Amino acid sequence: MSPAVCPRCSEPFECGVQTGACWCKDVDLSDKTRKAFAAFYDGCLCPECLTMLDKARPEVPSVREFLMSQLRRRK
Repeated sequence: MSPAVCPRCSEPFECGVQTGACWCKDVDLSDKTRKAFAAFYDGCLCPECLTMLDKARPEVPSVREFLMSQLRRRK
């Protein structure tokens, strides 16, 4: 299996979704947050980005506002 590329940081990482051994299931995100991330990013996020986004998310009032702030930071 070839490595996936994180749509947020563009770094390659091993995604286990095809094997059923996906590490991202261990990150405790609400269904609403998972859906928001999936709508905002095309593909799986790497472990570092998903963990960072999950830890930073409580600092903003909404997931959408948080994701838009992340996009502005990258420019």
